[in-house]
Amino acid sequence: MSLRDHQWKGYYPGHANILEEFFIPALKHATYYDRITGSFSSSVLSLFCEGLPEFIENGGTIRLMPGIELYEQDVEAIEQGRAGDVFVNRIEWEAVKSGSRDEVMEALAWLVAEDILQIKIGVVTDELGRLQTKQEAEWHQKVAIFKDDDENAIGITGSPNESFKALQRNRESFSLFRNWVEDDSVEWDEKARLEGQIDEFDQLWNDNDPASSVFDFPDALEQELIEIAPKTEPDWDDVITDRGEPQGRADIDLRPYQKEAIKRFLNNDQRLILDHATGTGKTWTSLLAMQHVVEDQDVVVVFAPTKDLVNQWAEGDNITRFFPDSRIIRCLGDTNWRQRLHNYLFTDRSSPLFVVSTMHPSTMEDVIERINELGDSERVGVIADEVHNLGSNLRRTIFPDLAADRGRIALSATPFRDDQGDDAIVAYFNDELHEITIQDAIERYEVLSEYEYHIHPVVLSPTERQRFRDHSTEISHLYNTYKSYDDQPLIELSDRHPDLKVEVMDRARIVKECDAKLGVTRSLIDDAGTRTLVYCNTEDHTEEVVDVVDDHTTKTVSIFLGRLAASDKENLLTHFEEGNIEVLVSIDCLTEGIDVPECDSAILVTSSTTEREAVQRRGRILREAESDEAAQLHDFVTLPTDMDSIKDGAADLVPAEISLIERELDRLRVMNADAANKMANDPQILRLSRAITQYDRE
Repeated sequence: MSLRDHQWKGYYPGHANILEEFFIPALKHATYYDRITGSFSSSVLSLFCEGLPEFIENGGTIRLMPGIELYEQDVEAIEQGRAGDVFVNRIEWEAVKSGSRDEVMEALAWLVAEDILQIKIGVVTDELGRLQTKQEAEWHQKVAIFKDDDENAIGITGSPNESFKALQRNRESFSLFRNWVEDDSVEWDEKARLEGQIDEFDQLWNDNDPASSVFDFPDALEQELIEIAPKTEPDWDDVITDRGEPQGRADIDLRPYQKEAIKRFLNNDQRLILDHATGTGKTWTSLLAMQHVVEDQDVVVVFAPTKDLVNQWAEGDNITRFFPDSRIIRCLGDTNWRQRLHNYLFTDRSSPLFVVSTMHPSTMEDVIERINELGDSERVGVIADEVHNLGSNLRRTIFPDLAADRGRIALSATPFRDDQGDDAIVAYFNDELHEITIQDAIERYEVLSEYEYHIHPVVLSPTERQRFRDHSTEISHLYNTYKSYDDQPLIELSDRHPDLKVEVMDRARIVKECDAKLGVTRSLIDDAGTRTLVYCNTEDHTEEVVDVVDDHTTKTVSIFLGRLAASDKENLLTHFEEGNIEVLVSIDCLTEGIDVPECDSAILVTSSTTEREAVQRRGRILREAESDEAAQLHDFVTLPTDMDSIKDGAADLVPAEISLIERELDRLRVMNADAANKMANDPQILRLSRAITQYDRE
C-alpha cells in the first residue's frame, strides 16, 4: 500500500480529528515513521493501535526523538525493552486499545526490544555548545515524517506532540507536504519543503546539528540528562474510557455505516448529505459527526419541518445525549424565543448552544438574521432534518443565507425533490452523498426488519369514475390555458393557479378515498398484526375509516392527529408501544421523522402519489430487526375499472385514467423492490403494466 493511495489535505485545522484523519491512515500506508516531539507519552499507543499493527506487519520502523522530559514508567519500560526483559512474544492490540497501563507498558517494552521503536533524546544547546535544562530552553519542535517502500514520503510540521492529550484532547493544527508534488514555478514547492524536513531530521538523528545534541537513550540515562515529567497526562482510567470517544457517547456502539458517514463528513470539509433509510439512526449519526467538530462556544442550528420534529429534537434522548451540558432553544410560534436567542448568542458560554427551528420561512429568516450577527461563521454549524423541505420555492431562497462553516449535515431518507430545489440543497450542503438504502439496512447491516408487501386492487365506483373523468377534463382545459411552455409540470402550474390546484386536489381525493378501500381495510384489520398503523387522507377520512373498522374488530383503535396537544400525542404513542392501543389511524403527521414505537404492520388506505412519502411511510414499520417475523405492508392499487376489462382491451380508458394506472404502477415497483415476497408480486405488476400498453393515450 502506497502513501499516494490516500487523499491527504494540505492543512489540518484545529477542529480536525487529526488522529483519524492523519495519523492512523499514515501508519497504515507507511513503513517508516520519523518523529520529533517536545514530549512523549506511551499512552499514545492506545490511540495508534488501529494503525500500528498494519505498520508493524509491513515491516515498519519508528525513529522517535523527544526532549529530555519523560514519564518515569515510560523510562522503566524503555529500559526493560533495551535489556530484552520482555515477557510477551507479541502484542495483543485489542488489550492495548481497551486495557490498563500495564498492557501499554508491555507494548512499549516489546516495540523497543524488537527494534521497531528506536529512541534518541534531544537536548537544546547554547551558543557555546552547553546542554540546557528544560527550564533553560525547551526541545519544542514537532515534526512527523512518513515514508513507504516506494520512496514516497509525507511530512507535517505544526503543534501536536506525541502524547494522548495532544492527539485526543488538545486543539492542534499542522501543514502537510508530499515529495511527489513538484512545481518548477515556485522556489519552495511541497517536495522542497519536505526534503528540508527530512534533511533536518537526519542531521539531528546523527547528532550533526549546530544548536543541539542528540543522545542514544542509554547515554542520556548515564549522563542523567533525563528529567522525570510531572503527572500531567490523563489518569490511565481516563485514557481507556476516553480513548476515541467524545463526551456523551461511551454507551453507543457505532454501526459500520455510521463510522463511514462520519469519516466522509470529516474528510469533505464538514459537509455531508445523509441519504439513509428511515429507521437507521440519521439523527444520532448527525450528532455523532457534529461531536467531532463542535466546541464550547459554538452554535448549532437544527432546521426541522414541523413543530413535532422540533420538539423531538429538543426533548428526549437526542441532543442532550451527545452534548449533555448544551443549551437548547426552540424557535417556533410567537413565543419570546427571539429575545432569549439574542441573549444566549451574545453571552459567554461554557457549552454549545443548539437552536432548533421550524422551517417556517419567517422563523427561519429571524433565526438566520440573529445568528449571522455573530459575524463568525466558523462557530456555526447546521443540521437540516428532512432536508428536501428546504428545496421549496420560498425556503430555498432563505436557508443559504445562514453562514455556517463549522459543519453542514442534511438528513433525509429521500433528500431530493427532482426540481430546482435540489440545486440549492447540493450547493449549500455539497454533493457528498452517503447512502444507505432499505436493502442495505435489511440485508447488509440487518438493522431493519424484512417486510412483505401485499397489493390489493380496488375499483372506482361508476360515480367515482365519472367524477374522476370530469375533473380530468377541467384540469386539461385549465392546464392548456395557463401553461407557459410544453410539458410544463402540472404541480408547478397548479401552485400558481388556485382554481387548477383545487381541481387537482379534488381529483386526487377520489382515488385516495375510494369507497372500495373501506371494505378491504375492514377485512384486513384483525389479521394485519399486533401493532398496526393505518394511513388516511384527511381528518374526516380517518373518522370514516375508524367507524367502519371499529364495528368489525375487538382491537383497540385510536386516531393520531398533528393538531393534538403534545401530551395527548405522547400518551397515544406510549399506549401504542405498550399494546394498549393496537391500531393507530393517522394522516401525514406520522410520515416524516416522528419516532413511532415499533409496529409490525401498516395499511396504506391512502397511498401517496409521491415516491418520497411512500418510502417514508414504508420506513415507519421497518424498525430494529429483533424479530424473525417480517413486517406486513398492505397497499392498494386503484383502478378506473375491473382488471379483466383492462386486460381484455374493453375498459375504454381515457388518457387521464392511463396516467393514473401508470402512477400507481410506479409506486408499486418502488415499494415492492425490497420486499421479501417481491418475486410473488412481480407477475401481478407485470400483467397490469402490459395490459395498459394496448390503450391509446391520445
